[in-house]
Amino acid sequence: NKSDHFILQEALVAMFKWYQGSAMMIVFLRGVRSSSQGGALVSSIWNTRAWTLQEYVASKVIHFYTEDWTLYLDLQLRNHKQSPEVILEMEQATGVASRKLIALRPGLSNIREKLRLASTRQTTLVEDTAYSLLGIFSVTGLPAIYGAGEGALGRLLALVLTGSGDVSILAW
Repeated sequence: NKSDHFILQEALVAMFKWYQGSAMMIVFLRGVRSSSQGGALVSSIWNTRAWTLQEYVASKVIHFYTEDWTLYLDLQLRNHKQSPEVILEMEQATGVASRKLIALRPGLSNIREKLRLASTRQTTLVEDTAYSLLGIFSVTGLPAIYGAGEGALGRLLALVLTGSGDVSILAW
């Protein structure tokens, strides 16, 4: 219910916490075939959507599956986030160095990297650019108001700036 801003904001933050508390995140790579070679993750639609960034940051364990439900690259690892192939592809897809990708955690650390990642992602509604980052920055108190347009991102950046004191984030 997008008309109740408080409930909506709680649900958006809770979504990140659900991912964070999950035993494993299963990612379905639509359009990626089991016969795909390395590099298919780079160009997958999963790597373009804003809401999937929180799946990657929040989840401790991820398994990537192709469109026919086989493990991506036949990776038989407990956690695909620790796969050198996946880490390299995520670096290529995001433009963020692998060591920084590995270090991403919720909260007000690595703000510029998180904003850089978010800037490469797409949303259906402009406000979702901001709302998909609530859990990533551990931000509470930002009402989710659909119809606010780009103002939602401005309000989020103001909260992040106030909480971190890092003015360099304005140059992302």
